[in-house]
Amino acid sequence: MKKVFICSILMAIMFFYLQAIEVPYSREPVLEESNLIDDFVRIDPDDLMPESLKTKAWIWQDDNKLMIHFRCAINETFATGYSARRDEYIGADYIRVQLITMPDTYFSYVFMAYPGGHLVDGIRREDMNIDNQWNSNYSYESSYNDSLWNVTFTIPLGSLRFRNTVPYHFYLILTRYNQASNETYSSPYAHIKQKRNYFYSAHEIILHQPITKDIDLKIKPYFVKSYDLVNKTTSFDPDMLGVDIAFKPASEMNVKLSINPDFSDVPPDDAMNIYNLDIPYLYEENRFFFIEDMDAFGVDNTVFYSRNINKPTFAYKATGTSGKNKWGILGAFDEKVMQDGQIINYDDYFQIISFIPKFAHITLGNALVSRTNKGYYNHLYNGNYDIQLTDKLLLKSSVIGSIRKDEQAEENSIKKGYFADCSLNYYPGNFDNSIYYSRTSKDIYADAGYLYYKNRQCYGISSSWTSKPGYGFLKKMTSFLSVDFSDWFHNNETSSECALYGNLIFDLKPKLRVNLQANYGNIFDDFWQEHYYYEINSTITLDKWTWFYVAVNLGNANTLIYTLNETYQQNRLITYIQGYLAQKFFYSLSWNFNKYDYPRNNIVDYGSGPIEVQLDDQYSVINAKIQYNPNLYLGITTGLGFSNYESEEVFSHISYYANLRYEFKRNCFFYMGYKTNQTQVERFSSTDILGRFTKDTATFFVKVSITIPSEINYN
Repeated sequence: MKKVFICSILMAIMFFYLQAIEVPYSREPVLEESNLIDDFVRIDPDDLMPESLKTKAWIWQDDNKLMIHFRCAINETFATGYSARRDEYIGADYIRVQLITMPDTYFSYVFMAYPGGHLVDGIRREDMNIDNQWNSNYSYESSYNDSLWNVTFTIPLGSLRFRNTVPYHFYLILTRYNQASNETYSSPYAHIKQKRNYFYSAHEIILHQPITKDIDLKIKPYFVKSYDLVNKTTSFDPDMLGVDIAFKPASEMNVKLSINPDFSDVPPDDAMNIYNLDIPYLYEENRFFFIEDMDAFGVDNTVFYSRNINKPTFAYKATGTSGKNKWGILGAFDEKVMQDGQIINYDDYFQIISFIPKFAHITLGNALVSRTNKGYYNHLYNGNYDIQLTDKLLLKSSVIGSIRKDEQAEENSIKKGYFADCSLNYYPGNFDNSIYYSRTSKDIYADAGYLYYKNRQCYGISSSWTSKPGYGFLKKMTSFLSVDFSDWFHNNETSSECALYGNLIFDLKPKLRVNLQANYGNIFDDFWQEHYYYEINSTITLDKWTWFYVAVNLGNANTLIYTLNETYQQNRLITYIQGYLAQKFFYSLSWNFNKYDYPRNNIVDYGSGPIEVQLDDQYSVINAKIQYNPNLYLGITTGLGFSNYESEEVFSHISYYANLRYEFKRNCFFYMGYKTNQTQVERFSSTDILGRFTKDTATFFVKVSITIPSEINYN
């Protein structure tokens, strides 16, 4: 401990006297003392210990490119990894470069290098998560022998966002990860627990050579040919042709247009345990157009859930910064879809306009979100306000005001509603504490989002703690405790709920994690009858080998069954395994098994007379995937989703897909695939061990997508 204390004092002195690095301009590598960075310290475990295997990095500017050369000492534990697709993290040693061009806007560009050479880049957002949907034209050269790993990054600067004032004051965080020891080193010390201060905990680098900005125009036309194997019909119409256009009219602005955006190459959603939920399941967005740059809007799924846009015919998006301020605008026209003469998807128009100014330690997020059509509109204002009172004290507040009118609805009067909340977050040392309060009115509507709970108020308190790093069998311990209250207002009455939640995590030396969770509380059913519930579960995770990762979750609960308005016992087993074989094959398998003690056949009265309800009391949800990557350009993936939850005359559901993806030129792709969804209508039997399935959908498709770059420089 004395050694750690002395090391901490020395690092504090180093940070105090840290000088900006003057980046030399040269067409040739510059490996000198003046542009050298070699002060890497360990951040995981978080003890600031220096490296045993030294890392050196030199920085210089070559025209519009930032060059960084790494020279890393290695030993026999060096993990080279395997082939993978772009933006896929793998179990291997890596180097990460984070370039911060505007620290007061709280984001960084992320560029990674693996021994095998595949590309992973993205943007670290203010919430510390990394968005890998953003792609750049960065590259690197990687070579290694028994004792040394050399990497040279080439990062194009003209396509990034920065303030065009010479000299440029950028910031740099360099990271090295050792797979065998599961250790992470950083130069300088920067840890995500610092929250916003993370973006200031960086080396300041000064570039004197002017950077020529790039419009970086990319035109990406695509062609899709598909064949419906159920209806035996082919498709070739204007909807099968489309184009994505991206360009940068200024260094701090991105614009994207998409005509008939196609997502046929996006794998279908996994099978999920969507049964016994009080609200519909929220599937995550997996379409790149609606993921990239969304942090510029400052909204969450409550007010804008992009999967409400079922089949956009035209979409546009522009995001940018002005000084310390961020702004964005997004619009999408959905397509009307008819089935059996009924409209199952309306041709609504969705729009977001946002402006997020920053003043010192104050951020004021403002967004206008709309969903409109003929005779219908829903507009809302969403404000998110953050005030960093001190380095350890953050005040957050948000408000929503909505207005809605639907002339086709039975009740077509104008509806107005609101939501407001406030939280105070205090995080001294290894603690993170917060209190909050929120209130939602009865007539609030967020039709472009995912808002279901109304007419209530909530308040609560939570606290988490992370231990200092250990060097024995126990490496780290994390705890979390929260108490939440909800008051529901109905029929001139108030029904109050309370929920207690606790979590304890042990990180052990052989890459073993034990996670213990428990919660207890009361809850009200549809008839405002009170019930008490509890849940206890534990998860054990072993991440010791690249060829075999396993996580097992066991749970027991007394849970409310919403269909029956009564609590019953539930036992749950969730198992997940994955791994890499022969450096070319990736596999994953998950199994979610649930067993309840309620009757399969029930008589329920919802107020209009008794009806018979059949519920499956024992079922499994399974997902499996195999991916073959012989090199960095070719990938073949096949996946299976299965659920044997029985309902009425349906005994199981199965989905299957197989995709081939070939990058024949950088950012130019050929896709071919097959996907199907099927329903089992007859049980398995001795004469028919597979049962009988009907094909709900079955499609074969071919897609070609070509990116036509046109880098236009301007001053």
